[in-house]
Formats: sequence, structure tokens, C-alpha cells
Amino acid sequence: MRLVRDGGVVWGLGMYASGSTWAFNAMLKLAEAMAPDLPRASRFVAREADVGDLAHGGALIFVKSHETDAAAEARLSAAANLIVVSIRDPLDVVASGLEHQHWDFAKALDLAEKSARQCARHQTDARALRLRYETGFVDDKATLDRLADRMGGLLRTTERTRIFAATRRREVERFIAELPRQPGVLVHRPTGDMLDPTTHWHTHHAGRSGEVGRWKRTLTAEQVREIEARLGDWMAANFYPLGRAGAAVTPPA
Repeated sequence: MRLVRDGGVVWGLGMYASGSTWAFNAMLKLAEAMAPDLPRASRFVAREADVGDLAHGGALIFVKSHETDAAAEARLSAAANLIVVSIRDPLDVVASGLEHQHWDFAKALDLAEKSARQCARHQTDARALRLRYETGFVDDKATLDRLADRMGGLLRTTERTRIFAATRRREVERFIAELPRQPGVLVHRPTGDMLDPTTHWHTHHAGRSGEVGRWKRTLTAEQVREIEARLGDWMAANFYPLGRAGAAVTPPA
């Protein structure tokens, strides 16, 4: 099935802080370039009520999620024509949740585990393309070719260059800075976080460095041990090393 000709459902399933929003927006831009006349829709799914109608009718439906309830997961899995799965070292996922989302450790670990487990259930599916954050896929033009190929299209060199430039950190930061002045932006009142419902860029996505290994200066040895206790099997299966508590920070006395 050629998505850019026939339409279909693209499911962007990612762990938190794994580059999933970048991949989601790259695919939106690829669809615009390769199939400009094909209707498109995008949505974020956290539970079954968010799924909506997945009968695409020749349109391209892009769905973004981290962790969902079981009913939503089942519906998305049944409908998806392409599943783009992005994963990251759980230590950095938790550290990012602490630094950028200002979650407490228990919440950051819980969401890291739930999203990791859901990714694991789908990353070996024949429809899946797995992207590993540590490979630097967000900064590699070849990622656009891989996505375009899985979407059933051919990306012209000029379009690859244009889309790559449009998805650089500087451009993302510029877009996020304009959110307060854009119509249709959603605001999370308790935190003030703003969300663009089409691209799913949040204001909390601003100011990030993409640093690999941030956990070394963010997590304590005890937190590292707890993450490894909860996700050690997943980490081993995805080739993330265990036993790194000795490299974590020591909290001040």
C-alpha cells in the first residue's frame, strides 16, 4: 500500500523525549511534499475516546501517542498501515521528565515504563519502523528518506533539503515562540503549557539540547537502580546497559 497515493493511518508511537514529535512533524511535511492534494488529519491519542474515526477514506490520518489505554492501543494497532516507533534510554527519558516536564520521579518512571512497554509490543511488527534516539535520527537527512520510503513515496533532493532545514532546532524554537500568538492553541491551565493541536509541539519542547546521557547529572544512584529494577528486561532486550548506578550523581549532603 502506498500511503501517499491511497491514504491510510500512520501511527507515531514513541517513548517520551525520544524524538517522536520531530518524527511526527517530519512525516506531516513529507506528506505535504509528496501528496499535496491528499487530505490530511492529525490527532493525539491517550485513551480510546481520543481515537476517533480511523476509516481514512483515501485521506492520510496521522496519530501520535506515547502510552494509551488498552482499547485505544488495540484500535490503533488494527488500523495502522505504518507504525513509526521511537525509543530512548529510559534513564534519559526519566531525566528529561524531571528537567523539562517537572514531573516527580514516580510519575516520570511510570510514564517511561508504560511508553517503553507499549513500544516493545509493536516495534517488531512488519508495519513498524523503529527509530533509536541515540543514533541521532533527528539530525540525519537519511531519516527523511527512510520515512518517505515507508510512506510509499519518492523524495526529491530539493524537498529533502527544504524539509530538513524546516525541522532544525532553530526553526522548532521559532515556531514554539509564536504559540502564544497563534489561534487554536490549547493551554494547560495548571502549568501554562501551550500546545499546537496540529503539530503537537508544546512550549515545554523549547530549550532542549537533545543531550544523550543527561541522566548522569540528573538522577541519583538510587533512582538509577529503581529504573533498572522496573525496566531491566526491556533495557537488556534493546541493548541499553545495566549497572550504571555508580555513574549517577550524588545528592548534596
